[in-house]
Amino acid sequence: MIEHTDITIVGAATLKNKLGITDPQEFATAEAALTGLRLGELRSAPIRGGFDSLHLQEIHRHVYQDVYDWAGELRHIEAGEQPGSEVVRSLNTIFDRLGRENHLKGRSPDEWSHSASAYIYDLGIIQPFIAGNEVALRELAEELARKNNLTLQWERAPESSIGEVVRRLQQFEQSTNIRRMVMLATDLDATVLARGIERFFFTGDSF
Repeated sequence: MIEHTDITIVGAATLKNKLGITDPQEFATAEAALTGLRLGELRSAPIRGGFDSLHLQEIHRHVYQDVYDWAGELRHIEAGEQPGSEVVRSLNTIFDRLGRENHLKGRSPDEWSHSASAYIYDLGIIQPFIAGNEVALRELAEELARKNNLTLQWERAPESSIGEVVRRLQQFEQSTNIRRMVMLATDLDATVLARGIERFFFTGDSF
């Protein structure tokens, strides 16, 4: 179980970290550099898994292994329960549904983006980890895209923050925001571009 003292530094504005950094700006810079290196590793050697809670945890553990002692551990919600048990139940409900949909295989890019964005939203609402949820979910989405012979390129999506889109949805803004983010990050063919929406999709295995 992750105790309060395991993650906080008294008088500091940062979570307890392996780097011993307490200045928020300095920590953000160091965190971005370290996680960027780990994400780079996943470009050539993605974490294989069953698209379940354990898969998501392994992604988080790999990306944040240099930053947090608790990388990959799910956050604790209810007192008296096993650590992360409520989070696991919530995640399993979503991942079970994804499995029943055959991990979205066989869908057109347009259909895929619609379904994938809904899953990203549902997982984002849960916030499985104390920190690093956006990065872990983006990597999971990329691996799901690869499984479906698609490529996500988040830099092409101006609204590239999953957390920001989820926050907007929680504030009752249109649910199309997150779908647009996924569609802009995925490649489609010219027939979609012809609709007048700046979407950049391409199919084919580029890995």
